[in-house]
Amino acid sequence: MVPHLLRAGHSVRVYDLVPERMADLVAQGAIGSADPADAARDADLVISAVMSADIPAAHLGPNGILSALRPGAVLAVLSTTTPAALQLISTAMPNGTHLADATLVGGVRYAAEAALTILLGGGDEAVTVAEPILAEFGEVVRVGPLGAGVACKLITNVVVMAAEAGLREALDLADFLEADYTTVINLLARGPMAAVVNRALDRENPRALRDSAEDFDTLLEAGGEDLLPISAAGRRRLWAAAEGDPDPVFYDLTTHRTALPRFRLIEGARR
Repeated sequence: MVPHLLRAGHSVRVYDLVPERMADLVAQGAIGSADPADAARDADLVISAVMSADIPAAHLGPNGILSALRPGAVLAVLSTTTPAALQLISTAMPNGTHLADATLVGGVRYAAEAALTILLGGGDEAVTVAEPILAEFGEVVRVGPLGAGVACKLITNVVVMAAEAGLREALDLADFLEADYTTVINLLARGPMAAVVNRALDRENPRALRDSAEDFDTLLEAGGEDLLPISAAGRRRLWAAAEGDPDPVFYDLTTHRTALPRFRLIEGARR
């Protein structure tokens, strides 16, 4: 997403835990930072995009984003997270600063093509500053007050992630019935599962399968297994799929690398 901001003429400071990623962005014109606080200092808008479990480390503490927010600044949180995690940030926001939640729909390819959907929630001050800049990433959809972006993303994930786990379970049944994966995938791509199958087959939209499993964790943390029994079952299956060696990517939902253990080494299977 950063190259879109640079091409639009914005001055962009970046921080990433992976030095190689930050170095690549610096080579494209961004300014590197020593820590999240350094990246946030003096910014009109701070955009954080981390996994839900990393929110405390990125935002709180002496080197966190919130320690350096200046009065009037806006923080836009792009993470797929829980209402409780967003409230943790909201409670710690410095006086005179503003918070928006701006969760993303799409993946790496959509980000590269500026074709993401951004679910934006927040007060007028935050939305007014954040919306035109977030629009560099794709289409911004205002969904309500602070917290609405997180809520809408979790709600959509119930359907999307159940379908992802369902694709893997369909191939588990294919293994049990000794059906050919290619035939099954082609048939699934003709019906209502087409979007899920096509996403799984898209090698230009990479995603670690473990990240999807962690999103299931976030979903269940927000809603609980009693409310979301289908999601709870899907989480168990996706974590079983994500524990391959080496770690599989989303494409591997369609391969024997993520099959049940007794089917991973069947004749013709390829790791």
